[in-house]
Amino acid sequence: AVVSTQSTGEASSSQSEDDRLSHFKTGQALDKTTEEEIRTALMEISLQGRENMTEGEAAGKWAQYETVTASLSQELCEQLRLILEPTKAAKMKGDYRTGKRLNMKRIIPYIASKFQKDKIWMRRSKPSTRDYQVMVALDDSSSMATAECVQMSLEAVAVLCGALSKLEIGSLGVCGFGSDTSLLVPFTEPFTAASGSRIIRHFTFTDTSTDIVRMLDVTRAHFTSVPSFSNQPVSQLLFIISDGRGLYIKGVDAVKKAVKSSWSAGVFIVFLIIDKQRGTESILDIRTPIFDSAGKLVRIESYLESFPFPYYVVLKDPADLPNTLADALRQWIEIVTNSN
Repeated sequence: AVVSTQSTGEASSSQSEDDRLSHFKTGQALDKTTEEEIRTALMEISLQGRENMTEGEAAGKWAQYETVTASLSQELCEQLRLILEPTKAAKMKGDYRTGKRLNMKRIIPYIASKFQKDKIWMRRSKPSTRDYQVMVALDDSSSMATAECVQMSLEAVAVLCGALSKLEIGSLGVCGFGSDTSLLVPFTEPFTAASGSRIIRHFTFTDTSTDIVRMLDVTRAHFTSVPSFSNQPVSQLLFIISDGRGLYIKGVDAVKKAVKSSWSAGVFIVFLIIDKQRGTESILDIRTPIFDSAGKLVRIESYLESFPFPYYVVLKDPADLPNTLADALRQWIEIVTNSN
């Protein structure tokens, strides 16, 4: 009887949550109170049973994430527009003797000059569109399974995917990783509402391990399979969203080797550390012992001091994502450009 009553309560609660969310429309301007109502309702959604959601239910949940992060994704889009410059020439420009299209403004002067001023053609010489390859990888391990961490992680995915889609970045992909890596949205597929639905249904945050090496190998192979014709120093980006814990199940050296291989392949890696877990210490407070070859303790240092990913951001609030990520990305790309 207790189990039956509990199941009925859960069904009623789920129906109530759906009723609370149903009247909000994606893209609608929200005040702070309404935004917090949606966020609170989303946090109350059970982590179990995501894989059993219908496509329509998952699409509705993704729409709510898009709604609550709409202003953040627009803000990030405008910031990235200044950082990730156009790489592909699509607009006609210039006065050339040969080209692809006539410059009609030059026809009359050409005739008036008795056909001497013959630079009447235009070419695609000015970059106006972007042709980047960007992969968003989300940690699906059980260490992420708190309401606050799940909520913030999915909001971060929604912000990134929304901003990059608005920017028309080029190719956008999404994958999930734990003991294995699942490619949810490949580069060959446009990011749509169906992609968001797939993301919601896939992530259950129950995986028992975080195989970061496997994820780096899979994403590197996927980047390699889609050739990049950009001459920019940074044209392939991998955004990793994780709590940053339990990365060394294959050993420190294996992780460092995989990171180095990805960098050597031209993949620019940005690690977004979700640092919002109730009842656990901040990743900024974690200390790790360092031993010498004889097993003697040498020192105790901050966990992040020897973090294998050189470019990382610690996030405690999704509202900080646009400015924090944009400022850091601007500096990092400048460093890479200058070093090249």
